[in-house]
Amino acid sequence: MTTTTTTFISTGKHMICDLHNIRNIEVLNSLSGIRQVVDSICEEHSFSVLGKLEHQFTPQGCSLVYLLSESHISVHTFPEKNYIAMDIYTCREYPDNVVYEKIYNHLANVFDADKGKMPIIIDRGIQ
Repeated sequence: MTTTTTTFISTGKHMICDLHNIRNIEVLNSLSGIRQVVDSICEEHSFSVLGKLEHQFTPQGCSLVYLLSESHISVHTFPEKNYIAMDIYTCREYPDNVVYEKIYNHLANVFDADKGKMPIIIDRGIQ
């Protein structure tokens, strides 16, 4: 009997982040405020921004998508629900989830959000 071993080839990590019970409503409903938060993450982690697409909804809420050379960041705000949905996918090979946990904690602090459920962090790749 032969045994087949599959080698996993990483294409990076993908963080799916939900922030609930946000108390910093001013930033939550501000396209420029959200942009500043995402720009600071990109700068701190040396993500290369290739393009940005953003929209401010009426009467509230906004969406941003940053195309990175490393992959992407997307943000969708729901001020009426005090909620943000955010994804960050990078093709960087981090040895663990510490970078993403640091980003999540930073976001929770900036938005003054409850730190309930930790983000989902998926190892993306090919088997």
